Amino acid sequence: HRWPPGVDAGEAAHHPRDGALTVASRGLIWTERLARWALAGIFISAVVPKILDPAGFALDISHFGVVPDLLVNPMAIALPWVEAVAALALFSGFAAEGALLLLNFLMAVFLAALAQAWVRGLDINCGCFGHSEAKGNVALSFLRDTGFLALGLLAVWLRSRRLKQRA
Repeated sequence: HRWPPGVDAGEAAHHPRDGALTVASRGLIWTERLARWALAGIFISAVVPKILDPAGFALDISHFGVVPDLLVNPMAIALPWVEAVAALALFSGFAAEGALLLLNFLMAVFLAALAQAWVRGLDINCGCFGHSEAKGNVALSFLRDTGFLALGLLAVWLRSRRLKQRA
């Protein structure tokens, strides 16, 4: 049974001579899955508080001063759901390539927002993992999110290697 493209059917690269899975192929499969699942877990843990408190998340977005007031509330409502759907795609493997592209793009945008806040000397909570009245350390949030982006880019690289082996 052939799975449609974009579905993680658990297929592995086979050794070209005898069709047996190689240790390297299995390692690549599981390393790629673990990277995807880790990124998905990070995003799921980040979106739940934002979904439960969209007003708090809207306040956090407004503190950055880069989104027009008219768009803050719609963004606070829609963005966590977009992140949640993409995270679920990473867990399932269905449309994982698109989910990785979307989440890496969003992380780059988040990093740009954090960078401008850092440069401007804003003492705000990033809202990344839900609203808090406490002031956050923007520099530490930037470094943490840089690590998340590195994980996302690693997942893309591993996924592309895995798909090349399957072809």
